[in-house]
Amino acid sequence: MTQDQFETLLARHGNEIFGFCCHITGNRNAAEDLYQDAVLKAFELLGRIDGSSKNGLKSARNYIIGIAVKLNSNLMRKKSLKDSFFVPNGEVLIGTALDESDIVRDTERKNVHSKLREIIAGLPERLRSVVYMYYYAEMPVADISQQLDIPQGTVKSRLNKARKEIKKKMEVFYNE
Repeated sequence: MTQDQFETLLARHGNEIFGFCCHITGNRNAAEDLYQDAVLKAFELLGRIDGSSKNGLKSARNYIIGIAVKLNSNLMRKKSLKDSFFVPNGEVLIGTALDESDIVRDTERKNVHSKLREIIAGLPERLRSVVYMYYYAEMPVADISQQLDIPQGTVKSRLNKARKEIKKKMEVFYNE
């Protein structure tokens, strides 16, 4: 990949990569550091990134996401800290005309999303990473397998375990 292609990659997919970093780190400051570290590492490995194929930029985006996951795993191992999940400020815009049922529905939806994010944040790191890569970054199982250097069957198994755990905890939430 050339330097120009790398700049195009960051222009097109930089926000997605940064958003992914926000999800896996749990806060904006850590995400900024992780994003910078991942981009710097990718730039150092520019010769390994193939940007010439039809899906070159998408593949390169996934490569950088894989770097971010590995860097974050190493950092978490070193620090041994519990993640606190980043929840963006979801304020209702002032001046928006909403009736009471819209407000109730919106509040319930935010509560469900908040609980879901909390549950995902509480998953073990090996499950949480594949969930983020599969659902948030929309990476196929084959790409996740390649980026994490694990078999595709392991990725599928971890996704299945994570889904079961999330379902179990969401059922408890709904029954409260």
